[in-house]
Amino acid sequence: MTLGSFSALSSRARKAQRGAGIALPFRLALRGLIRSPGNSALAVGILVLGLAAPVTFFSILTGSLRHLPVPQGHRVVRAEVSSPRTAGGAVPVTLRDLDLIQGASSLDEIGAFRTSQGTLVDPDEAAVRVSVATLTPDVLSLLRTVPALGLVPAEEAASEGLLLGFDVWQEAYGGSPDVLGRAVFLDDEQRMITGVMPEGFGFPFRQNAWAFFPRDRDDPVPVEIVGRLADGASLEAASVELSGLWARGEGLREPVRQGGAVEVDSFTGGRGERGEGVAFLGLVLVALALLMIACANVANLLLVRASDRIRSLGIQASLGAGKAHLSLQLFFEALLLALLGGGGGLLLAWVGIDAIQNALAAEHFGYFWMRMAVDIRVVAFASVLVGGTALFSGTIPILRLLKTDLQVVLKERGDGAVFGGGGRWNLRFVGLQLALSCAALVAAGLTGQSLAKSRDFGADLPSTEILVASVDPLAGTDEAQSGWPGRLGALEEGLAGLAGTRSVALALGAPGYLEPFGPFEVQGREALRDVDRRGVLWNAVTPEYFSVLDLEIISGRGLGTQDGAGAPPVAVVSAGFAGRHLEGEEPLGRRLKVSGADTATLFSIVGVVEDAELGGGSDAIAERVYLSLPQLSSRPVLALLRSETEAASLAPGLRGSVADVDPRIPVWSVRSLADGHAFMTRVPRAMASISLAGGLGGLMVAAVGLYGLLAFRVRQRRRELGVRMALGADGNRLMREVMGLAFRQLLPAVGIGLGLAWLLAPILGVVLLGLDPRAPLTYLAVAVSFVTVGLGAALVPALRAAGVEPAEVLRGD
Repeated sequence: MTLGSFSALSSRARKAQRGAGIALPFRLALRGLIRSPGNSALAVGILVLGLAAPVTFFSILTGSLRHLPVPQGHRVVRAEVSSPRTAGGAVPVTLRDLDLIQGASSLDEIGAFRTSQGTLVDPDEAAVRVSVATLTPDVLSLLRTVPALGLVPAEEAASEGLLLGFDVWQEAYGGSPDVLGRAVFLDDEQRMITGVMPEGFGFPFRQNAWAFFPRDRDDPVPVEIVGRLADGASLEAASVELSGLWARGEGLREPVRQGGAVEVDSFTGGRGERGEGVAFLGLVLVALALLMIACANVANLLLVRASDRIRSLGIQASLGAGKAHLSLQLFFEALLLALLGGGGGLLLAWVGIDAIQNALAAEHFGYFWMRMAVDIRVVAFASVLVGGTALFSGTIPILRLLKTDLQVVLKERGDGAVFGGGGRWNLRFVGLQLALSCAALVAAGLTGQSLAKSRDFGADLPSTEILVASVDPLAGTDEAQSGWPGRLGALEEGLAGLAGTRSVALALGAPGYLEPFGPFEVQGREALRDVDRRGVLWNAVTPEYFSVLDLEIISGRGLGTQDGAGAPPVAVVSAGFAGRHLEGEEPLGRRLKVSGADTATLFSIVGVVEDAELGGGSDAIAERVYLSLPQLSSRPVLALLRSETEAASLAPGLRGSVADVDPRIPVWSVRSLADGHAFMTRVPRAMASISLAGGLGGLMVAAVGLYGLLAFRVRQRRRELGVRMALGADGNRLMREVMGLAFRQLLPAVGIGLGLAWLLAPILGVVLLGLDPRAPLTYLAVAVSFVTVGLGAALVPALRAAGVEPAEVLRGD
């Protein structure tokens, strides 16, 4: 091609560049990604993992901070009174106080409620345990919520009406519309069912039955105040106005409740007493830090791609493409990768959020308004992350491009180290993420083991044959301690008559399900070790308990009918307890205290029973103390029914058998013991799954980071490697050099990561189901796996170094 024809071609190319606008850079970026499918897929995979984590945790955060799911729920507020006399402590508010603050212009409506546990007794049905909210008639009105079936009782008859929750209606009445107008008893007070609330409604927290205060408001028991903010009113204005109204009643209140000020806040705001919002926000910030690491690794991959295409970029520059167009092309590459990664990350987050939501029972996720979902806020958050990811990932290659003289590249016909060196900062950055990823992999390994253990949790017990249900034997009676043993005996006898029942026992809990835990003290033995101070699992059981679970008495005797109220307090201990806390001593006759049961009583050990193995991986889970339930008036209790076949076969007739004993005894939480174990391990299993996924994702991100670093360094040294090969250097030696660099990066990172994991390991104890958080084999396995994966990631750049063609490089020079 002549110089004139090349100039004409360049002129036409420059005009085409100007006319194409942003379409041409976009097409070139798309074409470039398609031509490098492996590199592109790797970058997208990293971004999918990096974006899924913060989106998931942001969904959990927003799920815990939702407004009430009622019309204009953001306007529903609560009012609390605090007193400077008690350093801002809450002042009890009564129904009489509600009358004093009525009429505030900043609130459209105002009401009060109180929560309690109750027993719903229908003469024709089994009793049901309910969580009750007692309301003033204004509350449902200000919530803009009406029953799905029936009506709210008229104000003059409100105190005699009762609204059922949707789940109670389904469970107790099979969803029959005939429930309306039925006369029932709620804690011995007669009520009439007038309606059923919509499915999912649980105001104020997670209630499933609603009663109403009588018209007489002379009730001294404290209540909570709820209101609906008026249009244009602020929380601050409502606080000031209600404080003024509160002050008018100073002379009518007792001195201890005087001098307070009203504070108005969103009804759901600040309800996370256990710091859920702060914890979830912390998870979001950690996930964002991981996303930044992922973005940096993608930037490295794009930098490698740009280095490989530097001559192509130089040709485009010579044909009239300005650096703005070239920069736009590199940005579009980053944007396309971010969009693909964002779509994949959002999909992965949706799957994970749905799994977490289904795995965690309602009892584990707080209040009824809390729910994780991919809603508009989550999508908007993901969109912002995608834009930020594109900017972050594309900035470094663009900055390197702007510093490069592309004309020099073409004149020298080489590609050299035109994009500069990796720098010590890059080495340190990769080393840091390798160390953090190694620590995360240790956590993933430990939680992965606990996840595997949780699948077999309780498998050594006949848990699929045992039906468990919570009952309250004294519900609806005035019997005290004197009637307790008789009620237990009558209930056991009634349940034993259920067809298909092999044996029956009553207890406070079952192995791995609702067992109490508390401090203990063996008389005459000082607690010098931490294992003796931490406490022990204890239970109060009836004599048939050990038979239901197939646990054999090893020495002494079990509990019997003679161990009733008025008899000397006795205990049976497990073999694990005797071996750990009474090692070398005869356990029979020793006496101990169990603070959770009775802080003063000394229980004499009369027997040793075999351990109830749960498969949790720790001897501590086998340490138990069993007391005689008739000697402790503790309610409610757990009924354990051993079936001749499967536990589910006993469930249909259970409530009827209890009702035959006394229709006032409520029954709830009916499930097999196997389902109970699954329920109790849901939170550890969910956290273990998240940790395992995070650890494996971190390993992948770290491997890509190491790959990007080594690939870029090999690309930078391509000329040097070509010259050395031309002078007779062995390709295998060059390969070993690259692998040696990888090993030097990995070795200190593994050491730091394992040390960090060792220090933080005790934090994981809560989700490990008894596994040792510092198990040496786990750390060794992680170290070997991490180094293996890291060297695997270094293999491709090493092979590239060994495969450099000297002739091609020298021709470039």
